[in-house]
Amino acid sequence: MSLECKQLPQSAILRVTPDQSRNLRIGQRVSWQGDDQDRGVIVERDWSGVRISWDNGKTSFYHHNDMREVAQAPWKT
Repeated sequence: MSLECKQLPQSAILRVTPDQSRNLRIGQRVSWQGDDQDRGVIVERDWSGVRISWDNGKTSFYHHNDMREVAQAPWKT
């Protein structure tokens, strides 16, 4: 069995709005521009933004109003 990762079409990407960003929870999965191979997890949140630990080992902080390139990663079964 082979697993294939695909990038979602732009119309299907669930981009995070500032209001949605404020409601993200620690442990929630996200992706960069909807790319299934570029994913991370919310590891910290505060009044100004969220810190994401990316699967590639890097960590980044994003302000709530600067989440245009971050998308909620869909859960797969």
